[in-house]
Amino acid sequence: MSKQSSKKRESNYVTTVRSEACPAIAANIFRRTSQDGHTYLDYEISRSWKTASREGYSTRFYARNRDGIKEVADLASDWIEQNPQAADGLPERSLNGRRRTSENTSPAVE
Repeated sequence: MSKQSSKKRESNYVTTVRSEACPAIAANIFRRTSQDGHTYLDYEISRSWKTASREGYSTRFYARNRDGIKEVADLASDWIEQNPQAADGLPERSLNGRRRTSENTSPAVE
């Protein structure tokens, strides 16, 4: 990914929700703009991984990830439904899962 597309992607980032059952699985929520100028929110699900010498993220999953994927899809969908105003606002950065912290004032998904 080029630096330019990485910066563009970062500027559209809103928040992250994580699975409690499998914390390695998360959904990043992004603000997008359609060709006709309509703004909307969507999400991408990924899985973090780590070996003795490397770590990274993947959009590939194993059958054992089923429950975590379902949970994260529900969390991300709920967050988007409960925060429609976020499509028009500024990036909020990570909420570190479902809980609201004292450092942010955004509603959390319960």
